[in-house]
Amino acid sequence: MSKLPSTKSITNFSANTKVSNKELKEFALLMAWAFPLFIGVIAPWILGLGLQWWTLWVSFCFVSLSFISPKLIYIPYKAWMFIGGIIGFINTRVILGVTFYLLIFPIGIILRIFDKLQYKEQKNSYSNYVKRTDKLTKEQLENPF
Repeated sequence: MSKLPSTKSITNFSANTKVSNKELKEFALLMAWAFPLFIGVIAPWILGLGLQWWTLWVSFCFVSLSFISPKLIYIPYKAWMFIGGIIGFINTRVILGVTFYLLIFPIGIILRIFDKLQYKEQKNSYSNYVKRTDKLTKEQLENPF
């Protein structure tokens, strides 16, 4: 069984890279429209609640910080990247698992049932496996070729 990487290695992908002011400004402007849209409009609409006007204040803070001092956006940026790294790690496994079990596995079963696999195992065929009778020495194991 393989050992999963630690959360530190999953989410700390940009630890050695510096974040530029341009990236922080782009993040702030993205959050300025995305946060109110998803948290203030779409989520309440799905849940049957009213519009959340307080999200516009958060949006205003992001916009004003992007122009005044983009470095103050660094902590929300790192927090968002941490959350995004975890979500990306989980989504990758979910998407690959769903693809395998809903697409590849059923195709393999169907091909096996109808005997259409490209590889056909022959029951009485000669095997290339050679059973060794002599003991291997340490030198043979260290230098196999």
